[in-house]
Amino acid sequence: MEAFAGDSLLHTDWNNHNVLITHDRARLVDWGWATRGAPWLDPAHWVIWLIAAGHTPSDAEESVVLLPAWALAPPRAVDAFAHASANLWKEIAGAAPDDWTRNLLDAAQHWQQHRIDRS
Repeated sequence: MEAFAGDSLLHTDWNNHNVLITHDRARLVDWGWATRGAPWLDPAHWVIWLIAAGHTPSDAEESVVLLPAWALAPPRAVDAFAHASANLWKEIAGAAPDDWTRNLLDAAQHWQQHRIDRS
């Protein structure tokens, strides 16, 4: 649990409706899931959304590898986060997931399996 602790402000809800991109900047909106924690957690959430958008888990992780916050992430903590995220999306999706929650559940489970396979 120590690896998840921190004072960084985290958005945690990186869905495509919450990231507004214009020609010269990007803005995060809808801070309803905001929290504090380790700085690498937002890139970890981002990985799941990238997988949901069609990236492979390896490609999604590669897209965050240059972020200084990601460099702080202990690999075992990332594994634990991937596992917890798969469980969270399974709970959110419930017994009858809609397309949106099914997509995130599949992405989180795909990332979890990727983390297991590389161990």
